[in-house]
Amino acid sequence: MPASEPDGRPTRRGGARRPSVGARGAVRVPADYVDEFPAGDASSTESYASLVRAGEAVLALLDASIQHTLDVKHPAFTALAVLDGAAEPLTPSEIADRVLVASATMTATLDLLERRRWIRRLPNPADRRSVFVEITDDGRAITDRMLPVIRTVEKSTMAVLSEQERAQLVEMLDKVLRRTAEVAAGDPPEAEGPRVRPDRSA
Repeated sequence: MPASEPDGRPTRRGGARRPSVGARGAVRVPADYVDEFPAGDASSTESYASLVRAGEAVLALLDASIQHTLDVKHPAFTALAVLDGAAEPLTPSEIADRVLVASATMTATLDLLERRRWIRRLPNPADRRSVFVEITDDGRAITDRMLPVIRTVEKSTMAVLSEQERAQLVEMLDKVLRRTAEVAAGDPPEAEGPRVRPDRSA
């Protein structure tokens, strides 16, 4: 098992725990932001960058919990959870699509899960070049063990918000996610206005 603190939190190799990026709090732009980016918007930059930082922080927290409990990375457990939730065996490409990773990365992940005997590969009768992947009983036992841990991490982290605030957060994130999809579907945006490099030598 990975080394851990007395309270059970994982440590870095060598004993020093890396502080969470969440300790930095929200991103705040400097006072001369408008001078540097005349066409920019300070609140947009702060909210966008803070959203990215929050995503990094919560994913790192999940990854640390999964590594502490199972000694595997977050994407490996996510692939296992996808198989656990599927009604039937899936192809590696189907798993990769749901986990949002490259096929080559998924092959290495499935190799790891198979070595742990959490999954098995089966011949695909419709395509001899492909295989199906299904979760084993041991794999289901692992998801039964890990998913309650994840639910506990989620509940503990989001307890800082009221139930109403959490509902509002979901609504706002839904708007951002849908807009992200719209922007991603179009051409890359062109820059608006120049950057005026500030003099911060003082």
